[in-house]
Amino acid sequence: MIEELELEAEPRAPLWIGAVRITDPAGDPYLIDLGYVLASVSIRHGKDSVDGGVQAATATLAFRAIPRAELKLWTVGSTLTVDDTASRRLFTGTITDSTVTDDDPRTDAVLTVIATSTLELAGRRQVAGHAWPAEGWGARVARILSEANLTGSVQAPSPDVPIAATKPEEGSTTYASMDALQALNAALDDVAGTAFELGDGSIVVQAYEGRQGRYPLLTLDPSLVLFSPDWHQVLDVKNRIVMGYGYGAGSVTVDEPDSQARYGLRWTGLFDSGLADAATANSRALDWLDRNAWPRWELSSVTLLAPQALNVGQLVELTELPASAPFAAWNAVIEGWTDTLEGPDWTQEVVLSDPIESGLALPWQDVPPTIRWTDVVPTCRWADAYNLANFVPE
Repeated sequence: MIEELELEAEPRAPLWIGAVRITDPAGDPYLIDLGYVLASVSIRHGKDSVDGGVQAATATLAFRAIPRAELKLWTVGSTLTVDDTASRRLFTGTITDSTVTDDDPRTDAVLTVIATSTLELAGRRQVAGHAWPAEGWGARVARILSEANLTGSVQAPSPDVPIAATKPEEGSTTYASMDALQALNAALDDVAGTAFELGDGSIVVQAYEGRQGRYPLLTLDPSLVLFSPDWHQVLDVKNRIVMGYGYGAGSVTVDEPDSQARYGLRWTGLFDSGLADAATANSRALDWLDRNAWPRWELSSVTLLAPQALNVGQLVELTELPASAPFAAWNAVIEGWTDTLEGPDWTQEVVLSDPIESGLALPWQDVPPTIRWTDVVPTCRWADAYNLANFVPE
């Protein structure tokens, strides 16, 4: 009787999970009996912060009572896919770790698998070793994906950013060789952005400036947001930017004197970027300066109590924020999220960034025409006029 109660207490995943498939030894997809799948699933998409490096998506699933004869299916290196009950593909990746735990004689053993998505392959596929021509940033990224034989798409800025031809290594006639992940990270340094996978495993390389108008604004129902998110402000300003161009051909420097007067000189730089020329480097440096010269209140993440259709780079609106929050409503950009299915619950921990990091701060065209200059809060600094709530009194 004790055994029956313990088995029944372990919730199964079919409430949310519609299908789990794995490649068998012959390379064919094998549909896993959902009776084995426990409601203990975690899938992470995108990355942990707006200024962090590229991260592959990962999935962790638990299965109970897998027959010994079927364990051969769970050999690391097999492909794993997960669909929800609406047949939407949540994850495609490769199993990198499998663990069987049998620590209680009254219950069946649990198999836990960890899988990593396509971007992990980018770190093991070489590109370059030869010259790349001067071209647009979008073409450069597409070239990297093609040479690494990776399926993906590019969301480039418009207009695109010119990138210089690569140069041989100093004192040599040969060109540096690197893996595709290194090459993508270098390209994303030139034009701020991210790379992530869709549920089908295809890669998206996204410039932050390529986010404008790509997805509809998602307004989150306040009842879905777990109370209470933490607001924070960090003194991590950068008020001098040094930006190189042409892979070491030269550099430009831009300053924000008002920020320097307030916080002292705080600088950062990218000295060996592939930006084509000084004018392009100056433009990129000014963008970087706009985003970093002043501290701002922001939320790093929120927890949603029910699953939403989310996209990396999508603008979301949080409304009816508590009186203690800096704003009554706040827009943010999704950088990633983690789906957690535990028992009957499906929650999403959503990583957010300030829209100014993506060039999605309040444009003039979104300022209501009814607002007059005399309506603006006199103490609002120009650097803070990126949010309507900052310069219009409530």
